[in-house]
Amino acid sequence: MRRVGIKLRIAVAWGFAVLATAGPASPQSVPLRFDARLLPSGGVLAATAAVALTPVFFASHLPHATCAPCDPSRLNFIDRGTVGEIRAGVATTSDVALFATGGAAVLLLAAESRADLGVVREDLTVLAQAVGAASALTNWSKVVFHRPRPYRYVGDAAGSGEAAASGLSFPSGHTSAAFAAAFAYWSIHARRGTARAQAPEIATLVALATATGVLRVVARQHFPTDVVAGAALGAAVGWTVPRLYPVRR
Repeated sequence: MRRVGIKLRIAVAWGFAVLATAGPASPQSVPLRFDARLLPSGGVLAATAAVALTPVFFASHLPHATCAPCDPSRLNFIDRGTVGEIRAGVATTSDVALFATGGAAVLLLAAESRADLGVVREDLTVLAQAVGAASALTNWSKVVFHRPRPYRYVGDAAGSGEAAASGLSFPSGHTSAAFAAAFAYWSIHARRGTARAQAPEIATLVALATATGVLRVVARQHFPTDVVAGAALGAAVGWTVPRLYPVRR
């Protein structure tokens, strides 16, 4: 249930971004602005959220690993050392790191264009679209691979809760979302030619995203390869969405 709660909070954030796209445009204050109007941007964002959340709410009806306990001999040498019981405190810290990454990206974009609410609305819509697309790809990849999490390999795994979620490990959703937020922020500034000026902020966001991934491994919620795949997917989508998003000057 905790994982569903996290996804619901992300969905609420997307909802606010959709509603924000309906506001009136403000005078131009930067050389390049994203064309993030309610239609089609709001509709695309809402559809992306629906696609991303479907495998979360219907996980028990979709393919997921059911072995309990699973056979650790089938793991590669990189992942074998991660097997063990969940470290709940570290898992909570990884949740905090994820929301810190996304929250920092939102606050930075809002603060940088606070004199023009239209630019803030547009930038946050692009950021939400990047995170949403990365989450959609990640969540459906989990279904395709339906890999068990590290704690499904221990002796008492048969009694573990959240059976469907515990059988959907690859790639890491936390890591994917965090890297998507960090790289979307970077890509927004790269497209405007301001990335060099924002280098400290970009480095901070990437560091927070990296910490999110590391904490998921330490918490035994994910294998190292889950996190690497999540980081690669999130970074790729986060970088690509702002680079391809329609703009207006």
